Amino acid sequence: MLTTKLFPFLDLDLLKPYFYFLVFIGLYLTIRLKFPQVRFLFLAIKIFSGNMDYKGSRGRLVHSQAFLAGTGSSLLPGAVLGSALALVLAGPGVLFWIWFTSFLIMPLRFVSSTLAIRFRIKLESGRYLSGPMYFIEKALRARWLAIAFSLACLLTVLSMGSAIPILGASFLAQNGLDIQGMTIPFLVSIIVVFVVLGGIRRIGKVSSYLAPIGLVLFFLSYALLFREHLGNFYEFLGLVFKDAMQPFSLLFGGGFSLARIFSTGTGMFFLSTETGIGKSAGVAGVVRTDSAAKQGIVSMLATFFEGFVISTLVIYALFSFGVHDLESVKNFLSVLVNGPTDSARLALFLSFLVFYIVAISGWFYTGEQNARYIFGEKFANAYRILFIASLLGAAYAYVQFGEEFLLQVFGIGYSLALITAVPVLISLVLLAKVAQGELRKFLEGGAHYEIFKDFYLLLLSILPKNLVSLLFGLLASLRLPRFIMIPSLKAFAKAYKINVNEAELEIQEYNSLNQFFTRALKAGARIIDSAENAAVSPVDARITGFGDINDQVILQAKGVDYNLKELLGGEKYLSKFQNGKYITFYLSPQDYHRIHSPAYGRILGYYYEPGKLFPVNELAVFGIRGLFPKNERLITFLQTEYGLMAVIKVGASNVGRIRVTYDKKIITNTLIRTTKEEDYKDVSIMIEKGAELGRFEMGSTVILILERDTFDFAELPLNEKVTYGTPIGTFRKQVLKLPR
Repeated sequence: MLTTKLFPFLDLDLLKPYFYFLVFIGLYLTIRLKFPQVRFLFLAIKIFSGNMDYKGSRGRLVHSQAFLAGTGSSLLPGAVLGSALALVLAGPGVLFWIWFTSFLIMPLRFVSSTLAIRFRIKLESGRYLSGPMYFIEKALRARWLAIAFSLACLLTVLSMGSAIPILGASFLAQNGLDIQGMTIPFLVSIIVVFVVLGGIRRIGKVSSYLAPIGLVLFFLSYALLFREHLGNFYEFLGLVFKDAMQPFSLLFGGGFSLARIFSTGTGMFFLSTETGIGKSAGVAGVVRTDSAAKQGIVSMLATFFEGFVISTLVIYALFSFGVHDLESVKNFLSVLVNGPTDSARLALFLSFLVFYIVAISGWFYTGEQNARYIFGEKFANAYRILFIASLLGAAYAYVQFGEEFLLQVFGIGYSLALITAVPVLISLVLLAKVAQGELRKFLEGGAHYEIFKDFYLLLLSILPKNLVSLLFGLLASLRLPRFIMIPSLKAFAKAYKINVNEAELEIQEYNSLNQFFTRALKAGARIIDSAENAAVSPVDARITGFGDINDQVILQAKGVDYNLKELLGGEKYLSKFQNGKYITFYLSPQDYHRIHSPAYGRILGYYYEPGKLFPVNELAVFGIRGLFPKNERLITFLQTEYGLMAVIKVGASNVGRIRVTYDKKIITNTLIRTTKEEDYKDVSIMIEKGAELGRFEMGSTVILILERDTFDFAELPLNEKVTYGTPIGTFRKQVLKLPR
């Protein structure tokens, strides 16, 4: 019978209620929490990346470290083994049910990790105590259940978290690397001891290095080993769906028995990925965070990765090689492991060995927490010795007794894992309201804005920004009938609160939106500061940043910086601007959009870079790293009597054109665009302070770059509006004389 052949001591019939319970809980939590696996998927990636990490928060690990240390044993080894066993038990159709169930149960990890942080305990030493036993005791007031969980978890750790990974490493060492005896187990044990002696911080740090390396090695080996042997993927998917739907098509015949087979196979997958055991929650409880819900959101990524990525790759590869039962799995492993140890196989073996180290280290911490909870700190030391002894003992038994011992340990470990999952799963249902409250607090604290921002930035990345801007520029230049144009211009002026009284013409005299947008001002509307050594604002705009350039780095604000060389587009004047000064002006649609010279000088030339056309509003500037150097730029180099200056005109979404007064040949934002640089060597182009330099056909940004040791800022109003002609600072000393 397959039950006894697969794993002795494991009753596969128990996987059916486990699977049904998972589905029920997943459905309940999905509905109650309003589909967090859909709403917060991109937010989870952002939190994982560290973009929302606050160093002042309480905790020991950053989000990515806690995630990888807590789920390292399931991300690759557990998911690969579970996928293979699920295929053997239920056929290729099981993949659909793994997808379906993975989607439903993603909130399980959210709730368990959130509760672990919500009910963690901080000791005077700075150490954190966390795990399901603490939220079972503190929230449910059921210490007896918490102790029962911890006892079962301790046994699960010694089998599933200690023995099984070291047996996997021993199997690979003997059969794949031809390293016999206890060499690899001793080596792994030494590395693990080194890692765990550093506490959870070292476990998290090592996991954050090793796990990504292991994943890269796995994907690389997968591509090298299987790419020439994989079947047609679309045909494979068709077969998966056809096989998965059999219970419905045979509902009144053998449908129920098929459903039981799929529930067994799917249950085996999720048991292999430690779903509901609470191991990852214990590590999540020590994360450095300002909200319990943040790590909960990140934790859902593990189920997504295991259920949608790894399971698909593994079942696709196995099915392509004709694997359908236990015997064919053994044959496949024999060919894979016993083949020539080339670079592809070596990468595969190393990926698993790396993950076994991560897995054992994470399980060690889980067991240590449970041992301390039940017996106190004194027994925790005895547990550490017991854990290492179980590692070496299991490896020695495998050397002596071979595959039979391996299968027995697997059966015992999986049986204990089923028992351990029961109190955790019950607790997740009963405490869903607490996790929901933590999620609500997180969202009300600004996460809604983060979600909107991520969607907005994603949309910006997808849209053909240059084409949209070009079309918008053409539309803005259209001359519509007067009965349409005049009301449209008035509506535009009203919407953006434009002061039409300053415009040179009456609003009905403008023939297009572009003409109105690039309007001149009435004479005397602005006063140009007349001091000889004063530089003036070139535009009506809001100053969003100013300061010193640190070598070649311009720090905008909030940690957002960009490189001076990338911004200028070359090295021609770079040395003069290093350690200089900068000031950034943001022009909104409300503003007057002509650009004026900040000082009297000679135009040396220009540089045009046909980049992207991202918006330059605050959301985009702080959300897209290095935005200004990415966008289209037209840079005018101006030699003043006091030093060199660069007037950088940055294009943006819906900016139809950037135009300059000194060279009519410059045309920006065309269909065919190339980088262009021009030096005016044979002509002297002088410009007065306050004279028109160019214009934006719709809003954007101007950045002034000033030569080092030439300029001092005035007291500038950051994030407030200034008008062109207003002094922004003074030059230090005259260095040359220009013709007047």
